[in-house]
Amino acid sequence: MRILIVDDDQASLGMNRLIVENCGHEPIGITDSLQAMKIISDNKIQVVISDWVMPGLSGLDLVRALRTDASRPYVYFIVLTGTKLGKINFMEAMDAGADDYMEKPANKDLLRVRLRVAQRILSLDTEVNTLKALIPVCSNCRRVRRDDQAYESLETYISKNSAIRFTHGLCPECAEKLYPEYK
Repeated sequence: MRILIVDDDQASLGMNRLIVENCGHEPIGITDSLQAMKIISDNKIQVVISDWVMPGLSGLDLVRALRTDASRPYVYFIVLTGTKLGKINFMEAMDAGADDYMEKPANKDLLRVRLRVAQRILSLDTEVNTLKALIPVCSNCRRVRRDDQAYESLETYISKNSAIRFTHGLCPECAEKLYPEYK
């Protein structure tokens, strides 16, 4: 996985890059949180490990910005904090959209386990999105099965579920078959 590590502390950044690399992943480390959104987009980042408190964007600001863009593929987000996490801080991170949290310095075994969880969740997200993109069509009549298990025409289904609208006409083959006298 491509993992972005955002931390204004060089020592913490270097240690986390090494842990991520030793787990078999590709780390990209930065100290400037304001660059993070561009790097996430440009490098197809799948996981972000971000310090909570940083100049510019905090880790929570970063995850909030990430979660507001629904068109972006899901990015698993781990927040790191240098202070003992209490229930209030934990809830604040989760409410902001973080998937996980850890205390600094990151424990290599805990980080390895959390990256495995991230990998599983991202794999499941891909599978769900693939299945959501499928349209169940009857192979005989070409009608589409809706969520309520009823069937409707393909045109009706597409018109209701997208911005696509239909216009009607006849292709040359159908026109000849239906109206041979106008050949």
